[in-house]
Amino acid sequence: MIDLDTFLKTYDRVGNIVLLAGSRKVAAEDEIKLRKLGNLLTERSQFITFRSGNAEGADQFFTLGVGDIDPKRIEIFIPYPTHRPENRVGYDAFSLDQVDVVNEPTLIEQAMENRGTRYGVQQVVKGAHQSAQRAYGELILRSTLMVTGAQHPPVKPANFAIFYVDRTSKKPGGTGHTMQVCENMNVVHVDQDIWISWLE
Repeated sequence: MIDLDTFLKTYDRVGNIVLLAGSRKVAAEDEIKLRKLGNLLTERSQFITFRSGNAEGADQFFTLGVGDIDPKRIEIFIPYPTHRPENRVGYDAFSLDQVDVVNEPTLIEQAMENRGTRYGVQQVVKGAHQSAQRAYGELILRSTLMVTGAQHPPVKPANFAIFYVDRTSKKPGGTGHTMQVCENMNVVHVDQDIWISWLE
C-alpha cells in the first residue's frame, strides 16, 4: 500500500505523467472526494503533469480538482477533435487523430486486448469511415494511449495511474481496460481503496 508521502517522493519529478481516470458513474458522495483529490495532488506536488480522458464522471471531477489549483498542469486526451469541447476549455488537449496509429505497434497491440472493441480498433487502423464500431475503437485507443504514450509524434507514457472504479458494475468497460493496460505496461496504479486514505 502506497501512502501520499511515498507517492509524492517517488513520482513528483520533472516530466512525470500521472493518469487520473475512472468510471462514468460516480456515487454522489464520492464526487467531492474526486475533486478534493485533484486539489490535494496539485497542491502537494510541484512537477507532475496530470492526464485525463475528458469523459463524464470520474475524469471530469478529477480534472476540475486539478484545474481549481493549476489548469496548466493537466492535459486532456480526446478520441477526436470535437469530443466534448465545453469540458476542456482552458486545458491542453491532445487528440488521437494526431497520432500515426498505423506506426504505433504497442498502442495497437494493447488496444486489441479489448476483445469487445477489437473490430472497432481495426476500423480505425484501416482508416474506415465513421461508424459505431469505429467510435468505440477510438475511445479504447484513446484510453490506451493515455498509458502507453506514442512515438509518432512523441507522447510520454504514464508513470503512475489513479483510478475511480464503479464497484456496482460487473462490466469492466473502458476503465477496466485502462487498468489492464497499466498491468501489461508495468505502470503502478491505485484506486479509491488506496487513495481515499490520502484525503484524511
